[in-house]
Amino acid sequence: MFGTSHRRPIGLYAWDEVRPEESALGFLLRMAEENGHPSTDSTVMDVGVRRAGIARGVPEHINRLAAEGRTTPAALLANSPLLRDDDKLVLRGHVVDKYLHFGVRRLCPGCIAESDHHRFWWDLVPVSTCPRHQLELVGTCPCGAELSWRDGGVSICTDCGAQDRYRFERRPADAKVLRSDAYILSRFGVGSGEAVPVLDALPMPDVFKMLERIGSACEGYSRTWRSAKTLGVPLGIVQAGGFEVLADNKVEELLTRIYDGYLAQGGKPDDGFGRCYGWLYHWFNHKRSAQFSPSLAQAILLHGAARFPVVPGVRLGKLPDRARRKLSLKAAAAKAGTSVFAMRNIGLALGLISPDRRSGRHLSFPVDEVARIARDLKGALSLEETQARLGIGLQAIREIMSNGSLVPALKGGGPRHVFVFRPADVDDLLRKLTGGAKIVNKSSEGLLAMSRLGRGRAATIGGCVRLILDGKLRIRERLKEGVGLQGMFIDKLELDAAVKPTTGEMVSFAAAARLMRLNARGLRLAIGLSMFPGVEPSAKALPARHVEAFARKFIMMGEIKERIGGYFRTLKEQIERAGFKPDRKLEKCLSSGYLRAEVAPFLEKLEHGEVSLDMPPPPRNAVIEETRRILEEADRPIGTKELLLLLRENNVRLGPSDTDRFFYATMNEEKLEFAYIVGAGWWLRRRAFMGRIFLADRKIPSYHDMVDDEIVASVRQAKSPMMPDDIIAGLAKKRIAIASSDPISYLRRMAIRRPEVVRFHGKGYWDAARPWQPAGYIPMAKKRAA
Repeated sequence: MFGTSHRRPIGLYAWDEVRPEESALGFLLRMAEENGHPSTDSTVMDVGVRRAGIARGVPEHINRLAAEGRTTPAALLANSPLLRDDDKLVLRGHVVDKYLHFGVRRLCPGCIAESDHHRFWWDLVPVSTCPRHQLELVGTCPCGAELSWRDGGVSICTDCGAQDRYRFERRPADAKVLRSDAYILSRFGVGSGEAVPVLDALPMPDVFKMLERIGSACEGYSRTWRSAKTLGVPLGIVQAGGFEVLADNKVEELLTRIYDGYLAQGGKPDDGFGRCYGWLYHWFNHKRSAQFSPSLAQAILLHGAARFPVVPGVRLGKLPDRARRKLSLKAAAAKAGTSVFAMRNIGLALGLISPDRRSGRHLSFPVDEVARIARDLKGALSLEETQARLGIGLQAIREIMSNGSLVPALKGGGPRHVFVFRPADVDDLLRKLTGGAKIVNKSSEGLLAMSRLGRGRAATIGGCVRLILDGKLRIRERLKEGVGLQGMFIDKLELDAAVKPTTGEMVSFAAAARLMRLNARGLRLAIGLSMFPGVEPSAKALPARHVEAFARKFIMMGEIKERIGGYFRTLKEQIERAGFKPDRKLEKCLSSGYLRAEVAPFLEKLEHGEVSLDMPPPPRNAVIEETRRILEEADRPIGTKELLLLLRENNVRLGPSDTDRFFYATMNEEKLEFAYIVGAGWWLRRRAFMGRIFLADRKIPSYHDMVDDEIVASVRQAKSPMMPDDIIAGLAKKRIAIASSDPISYLRRMAIRRPEVVRFHGKGYWDAARPWQPAGYIPMAKKRAA
């Protein structure tokens, strides 16, 4: 017994045959009327079934109703939904899960007047009209009550008791809605409908979705999907609009309306599919685009290709080359034979693209403009690519452009530096510079690489290029494997002669600063301190006599470094330690310089090896010997601060200046004897600590790593999980301290760091490679390997 009542079913005393297009639920309504039941509630009670089971085609309920109605289950299921094994409802071969009306009941006044039985297609949600009689389906009685599946008959109203099947209002249906519904019913074998290829290829659930989506898109551009309910428009009207677009091939007109709506809301014309078509493209892309509907995908693809570039990631099928009107940045660069960066610079310079940057926005180029650019600038180079080919930096290439040595094909400027160069111009510049220079594998001594010019030299790279092009200087040698200017060498004496100003000549501000080995700020400050009499603070040039007098009087740190080598950081301290103080006026100019008459003799002695700038050995040896003695007597590594304190307590002076830096420098030079353990302190490499000797050719483990190794070793030897207190006590016996204020937290972090250990909550720590039955722990393969 399947009914909801506890009494035994008594069966039916009247029955009839299943009529054309009548569903099982409609048959139940008619059986209620034939047996004089006031409601189908009595009918299902007498038959012993449930209304929901009949509505969903559950076999047990269908078989019971067929037996009581003197018919066959096949006759009932021919026009009724059938519940498949995968829990999907199928009606006449089409899945109709959520597209059936089980809450309300509708009927056609024309059909009910011809035959008083229920048609199955009245239950389809997307169908709202009867194409046979061109009437709207009715869901209410003239009394105002909604028709229900609990009524006592197809045309009977339980509320008012009316039974006249001719009483229902006949409302003419909209022609567009009739056209759409006719097609839907034709797919279910009811009547005939026109062929629509884009819909014919889809299953019915996708047909319903497609009609509503396309119909909603007819309302104009929107970023978010709007259903018929959201729009406040009947579903049939929305579907009719979508059917008209698909059946009459108005897809392009629809897409144009959406695209124009996007532009009207302030959108950019090159923003691509993801923005220009709003939610429609994202829904279609979610439905797998071309796999879902190839014809619609092709329509969207062709429409978009005529307005913006189609990027490779778009899954809309293959686009014919003749259909492309815009190219993406990458495609345009490939067609023009340039890099992506160079093509973007060209587009900015020619005004083809907007400089506005926004995430998700694609840059596009008209196809005809790209063809013209390809002809004019085949293989164009960007600013960065030109730098790489010449082997110079940004400042050098700027100077080369400013003095006219290299003219860009497209002049840039502003914050983006959108310069573009012709490869022929760059190669021609290199040919002019090298001339007949000798090609060698290694440069001769005394020659100067052009890449070494610039700060602290007599000329910059750009200035040297101009001197060579003007015939005042020439390249002496060129490396066989050198890149651009990096492999070109000049004679230093020839360079000095070429840049040396003549008497009475005015030297430019930048050239004067280079000749005096000052930076621009330092020279400006020197002028402000009246170091050059008669020169105005805002002067853009200096007399050559002032420049020569300054060079004869002072020697700057740049020249000193060139002569004796070393590092700027330590060289100044070494010179001062030798007894030479920098000029005070130059210090006010933020520059380090000395009187040439005082320092020059000392530099000559340095060059001949007669004197040295190194630290005298006694203070250094004293620090090393005392540090060695302290660490030999220590039972643990000593931290830096503690070790410095011990050295000073023992009256060991840390170099002439007695500063901590001397200690650091000394220890850094004595790495073969002393080792610094992170987390512990200084230690002797030859002494064992925690069973380890720290070889010079191996990385020194941190103190935490060594403590972790000891814990792992203890856990592996344990016969049961070790509690934190046991681990800490075991370490204490070995005189090993955990370098943490909270040892418990340290152990927890250790279990995370080291895969060899596993932590059981409340039980302790255990070897991850061994099973432990009380906790049901079985190690994984990677734990056993660890």
